[in-house]
Amino acid sequence: MMQGIPQTFNGKPRRHVWEYRSNQGEPIGCVARFDDGKKKEIVPYFKRINGHSWQHGSATEPRPLFGLDILNQATDDRSVLIVEGEKAAAALQSLGLVAITSQGGSNAAHKADWKPLNGRKRIYLLPDNDEAGESYIKAVAAILMSLDEPPALFIVRLPNLPPAGDVIDWIISNIDEVLPNWDGYEPLPQSLIENGALLNDFKEAAQQHCKPVPDEWKVTSEQADTTNWQAPISLESAKLPPWPDDVFPGSIQDFVRALSESTETPPELSAMLVLAAISAAAQGKYRVRVKADYFEPVNIWSCAALPPGSRKTAVQMAATAPLTKWENLQREKLEPAIKKAQADDATIREQLNFLRKQASKAKGAEFEQLKNEIADIEANLPEIPAVPQIWAQDVTPENLGTIMANNNERMAILSDEAGIFDILGGRYSGGIPNLDLFLQGHAGSAVRVNRGCRPPVFMQTPALTFGLSPQPDVLRGLTEKPSLRGRGLLGRFLYVLPASNLGYRTLDASPIFPDYKARYEGILTCILNQEMAGSKDEPLPHTLKITADALQTWESFGLKVEAELREGGTYAHLTDWAGKLAGVVIRIAALLHIARHALVKPWEKEINLEDMSAALRMADVLSIHAFAVFDLMGADPALDGARVVLRWIEREGKSEFTFRDCHYAHKTRYKRTAELEPIMEVLIERHYIRPRALKQAQGRPSRIYEVNPIILEK
Repeated sequence: MMQGIPQTFNGKPRRHVWEYRSNQGEPIGCVARFDDGKKKEIVPYFKRINGHSWQHGSATEPRPLFGLDILNQATDDRSVLIVEGEKAAAALQSLGLVAITSQGGSNAAHKADWKPLNGRKRIYLLPDNDEAGESYIKAVAAILMSLDEPPALFIVRLPNLPPAGDVIDWIISNIDEVLPNWDGYEPLPQSLIENGALLNDFKEAAQQHCKPVPDEWKVTSEQADTTNWQAPISLESAKLPPWPDDVFPGSIQDFVRALSESTETPPELSAMLVLAAISAAAQGKYRVRVKADYFEPVNIWSCAALPPGSRKTAVQMAATAPLTKWENLQREKLEPAIKKAQADDATIREQLNFLRKQASKAKGAEFEQLKNEIADIEANLPEIPAVPQIWAQDVTPENLGTIMANNNERMAILSDEAGIFDILGGRYSGGIPNLDLFLQGHAGSAVRVNRGCRPPVFMQTPALTFGLSPQPDVLRGLTEKPSLRGRGLLGRFLYVLPASNLGYRTLDASPIFPDYKARYEGILTCILNQEMAGSKDEPLPHTLKITADALQTWESFGLKVEAELREGGTYAHLTDWAGKLAGVVIRIAALLHIARHALVKPWEKEINLEDMSAALRMADVLSIHAFAVFDLMGADPALDGARVVLRWIEREGKSEFTFRDCHYAHKTRYKRTAELEPIMEVLIERHYIRPRALKQAQGRPSRIYEVNPIILEK
């Protein structure tokens, strides 16, 4: 059965294969799961390329059900269980139950052949614990109720399922003590089945949580054909929540709010650039002790995407003004010492040139004496003071290492343009991304770079901050460089994708109250002037601690996030970003704490529940924005096209349309009809449209699509 099914698919190893069999038990295809621990791909193999090997491709519609052979052997009066996914069905089958599912996931129920269930007595529907699971079960129920001899339908919502959980999660929770390593793929051990306890527990749970399908699901066969529509599944990311206006300490919050109002920009932009400015001032000077062996630095990477003309430059200039002013002040203070050191250096080098000319003519003892004198002078050349630099805009990876080494291993890249993404993508390295230093700067891990053409760069705890505000289209283009996400770089940013208010501004907003600017500048200046811990020769970061109640709150949050990283969880497709979310919360809470106590000594106080709770409120909103941004970066062309066609449907306001009409309306965008096919499939799968009988027009058939009445109502 495995012939033709590769060991890997798109670089992902094969995890498991589920066989599809006919009524008589003959192999008719299979579905394989390929999984690298981060992403999964479910691939069907239903086409023969010879007498034995299978070829990638779905079964011909209507597709056969998974478990047909088991269903055929069961009498009509035996209960049938319908679940979503071969994994769940196979697990129940191993318990001796009659369990089936359809191929293609939650949006493909209508593509399966459900006629083998005609005349069955009782069918139990077990939805997954999420919106897609409910949608799948509703679709199956509608199809079954339209059969000639519809069965009695019951819905079973198993208790204590996690978000997006299914029967596999229920089984694991019930056998965890006796079989902790079972992952749901292999059949349950025979010893566990023979024991009978698990089967009895399942039947009892199903009986206790079994209800007839809701009345609103019950429609006649005729109604099912004409009026029974599933609720459309949104083509957009989750609706973005409002940005919380109470997360920063008072003076910072006043400045953030005033900056947003004065520039008439979304508050997310001001918040993220101000947070990056605080990070730039504090990074390297602090670390947070979370546990005895777990420390977090305090630098963050922020990215606020807005279209051109959104006044991003004005916001960035205001947010970074205290950093620039501090740099200029240090330059003025050091200028006399720099000029003197430069003059001394030039004079001494002239002396060295004179001594070298003498040495070139000397011999014996005189040569040795001159050589030693030159060495002593060179060893004591005056050190020219370097002007501290807090932030940069455009810097290559190679130069970044140098300027970080010259600035106490710290640097911030703050920019309202997207050039840094081009550099990260390999603009100056032949298109090959050079990400090591950036990744190490986020994590604070040691850097040791030895290259023949450049001086070596050694850093113990580098700290790098990002505060970017590119255009949304720049983020979309990042998918052209898979290594940016593959190596975890894109998963380190805190993204916001606020709605643009272009076209709705008054252009008459009041300027920022001077006192707000002064207090904001004072806080950042105090952070910049704070000395490191340790000695002058061996400076160390201050260690911040967390109060017990704040730590407990954070741990509860971390456990929730961890659970959602599992397969089927909220963050299952976003593990590179969400896997760092708990650590990011610590960093944000620390920055809020440092800003709150900047005028005293932040290291003498513990991070409290107020700042931890504020960081968690930020994290909740940032999570929703991350979904929107990663959807933008990895947008499916068919999904984008579905949005375009849906807008056309809404403008036209027609209850039905032909494929030909749709293609004609979009022919400048989609030259060939084949380009429109996957778009229509998306709209069908998400219940916006459905095909109707072919219509004869001018001798050539044209497909007709009915439009979900909900769309027309909106």
